[in-house]
Amino acid sequence: MLNYDNNKSTNKCNTLIHQLKNAKEKAHYFENKLKIRDNRFALFRLISTIAFLAFIVGLFSKQNQLNNFILIFLFLIYCLITSWIHGYIQMKLRKWRSFTLSYELSLARINRNFEMIEENISPWHDDIIEVPKGHIYSSDLDVHTQLFSLFNTCSTQVGSEKLFQLFMEAGINPSPSKTIEVRSAKAKLISKSSHLIRKFEALRLDENFISKFYKQKEKIQFEESQKEIVSHSKEKLNNKDRAFFYIQNIFCIISIMAWILILLPAMLKFINTSQSEFLIQPLFLYALFIFLGAFIFNSITEMAAKVAHSTKMIEEVIKSLKIKNGKTNSFHFSFLEKSAIKNINSLNFLINLISLRGNPIFWITLHLVFPFDAVICFILQFKLKSVQKNLPEWENDLYEFDLLASFARFHNENPTSRFITQEERANTSPLFMEFHNLGHPLIAEENRICNSIKLMKSSPVVLLTGSNMAGKSTFLRTLGTNILLSNMGAPVCAEKFIIQPSRLLCAIRIDDSLEEGTSYFYAEVKRLKYILDSLNELHSVPGIFLIDEIFRGTNNKERFTGSYHIIHKLFEKNSFGFISTHDLALAQIHEEDKRMVNMHFREHVEDNKLVFDYLIKEGACPTTNALFIMKQEGLPIP
Repeated sequence: MLNYDNNKSTNKCNTLIHQLKNAKEKAHYFENKLKIRDNRFALFRLISTIAFLAFIVGLFSKQNQLNNFILIFLFLIYCLITSWIHGYIQMKLRKWRSFTLSYELSLARINRNFEMIEENISPWHDDIIEVPKGHIYSSDLDVHTQLFSLFNTCSTQVGSEKLFQLFMEAGINPSPSKTIEVRSAKAKLISKSSHLIRKFEALRLDENFISKFYKQKEKIQFEESQKEIVSHSKEKLNNKDRAFFYIQNIFCIISIMAWILILLPAMLKFINTSQSEFLIQPLFLYALFIFLGAFIFNSITEMAAKVAHSTKMIEEVIKSLKIKNGKTNSFHFSFLEKSAIKNINSLNFLINLISLRGNPIFWITLHLVFPFDAVICFILQFKLKSVQKNLPEWENDLYEFDLLASFARFHNENPTSRFITQEERANTSPLFMEFHNLGHPLIAEENRICNSIKLMKSSPVVLLTGSNMAGKSTFLRTLGTNILLSNMGAPVCAEKFIIQPSRLLCAIRIDDSLEEGTSYFYAEVKRLKYILDSLNELHSVPGIFLIDEIFRGTNNKERFTGSYHIIHKLFEKNSFGFISTHDLALAQIHEEDKRMVNMHFREHVEDNKLVFDYLIKEGACPTTNALFIMKQEGLPIP
């Protein structure tokens, strides 16, 4: 066994923390600067708007209606410009506020400050945690609690759902090795763009982004809209839909002609004569076309609203990453391709224009300039058809990118973590497993104690003995958690990690059930039976068992007998595994059968206090500490 000096790890971690603190201070500086600018411009906007309005009222003339019209039009333009400038300042403020919080969360994740992490989880985080009853490793390895909270930095709800599903399934039915390798390679590539994934997390922390793209029951609404989108893109139009499609197009042409033949001449006459009576009747007649069009074009605008949820979210992501024309699409995601970016931007531009219907005054004013509804809806319906066939693929790639960015983020925030190399994966064999400097991902790097171990198929079962609090359970969780991350394609906390993708069969944290009338001992018996049955199955993926303090819920004699026979049964399974126990008599099995090896954790006493090094050692544990602990805590032990 190799001892591990964590000075190198600590230095890397301290350097990263220093860099993040500096970046956080810089982001906080810009945030404060923009707060001041926002307040000043808000005051300027209020005063200038009142002053401009007063100026217009002073110049208003009943004799010159054309001038009145021009003044009102200029006032509307001024309001739009100042609104846009103010919105831009607030957008920048939100951006730097999100960056500040993102850096703070990075520091919290590095220091494993789970209190702060829990305070800033995504609004959908709790809704997606649904652990199947009796899950074989989730509770044992703290997967659905701290581990998922540490990794779940996804900016979309569906991305988080995919991540959680992967956590739940990767240890039961791992993906093929090639799939894991591709996923790992993509995540590693993304991790090299640290500023890119920083901006992507800032999206999740932007209140405006969350309010636009997340709402309760979003998943149900999203799935329903997706079904409708797909059906519209794949199914042939029935007779009724085809007829309505032609009606919409004919009405578009009629509306354009009405504007040219009715409204445009009246507008020109009004400009030449300044007589409003020439404008009233044509306006009233054209208004009929506008309101009739609002009904006829309703199906187009409804479909645009449903598609907009996805396309605008993708556009926000592309903008946040500052990707133009697919220049940085070295990640090979379809939504980052040049054609996709062009189509998404043009569709969202049309959707933004049609959304101006929400401002009746501005909407009507636009129709004075050109036949707004007819032209936009005519173009929009064809644009929707061209985008819908590719939209599901773009969305799936976005969510996959979101998931992989969480892996990349973990890697960047944990300098000693690493993606398993192709060489390591090529060297995996059913004949051995090997780990160098293996550490627990839930322990901060500066506090992490790492261990190294290599097992051969000739001795596949390890009996872990050791004193209380020496580190047996933590080692089992360390091994299980890293195997799970390896199966996912995520970074592992080890310098060397060679093992085939394996099913995880854990009996580490077992709970009794008052509701089912199940005692701890009976629950453990059922779990061990499940593990043995699972190893009996003719499964293409090997299983690895991790059993903590076997049969701790019964007396010494029956614990030894039961454990003895379970261990011998496990010999027949031809699988790697670890069993921890306080029963030192079980260590004698090694003398009769070399398929089991003894390893242990131990402590020593310094200044009348127990000191643990948490390093795994060969052989059975030569020390005990239960009576010492009892005496130290004041129990009547001589």
